[in-house]
Amino acid sequence: MNTLPLIRSHIKKAERLHQAQLAATKNGNFISYRPSVFQERQKQAREEVAAMDS
Repeated sequence: MNTLPLIRSHIKKAERLHQAQLAATKNGNFISYRPSVFQERQKQAREEVAAMDS
């Protein structure tokens, strides 16, 4: 079995987790999780990941 695709998926998952952790903090402080703020940060993170993928 070729493990390269599996390794790549683990790396991408770790990168997404890291990006989510960065999006959850601002200057080292946790930001509030009001639904509207949280959804906006999710949208922003998706756009940034899509820009990096293309």
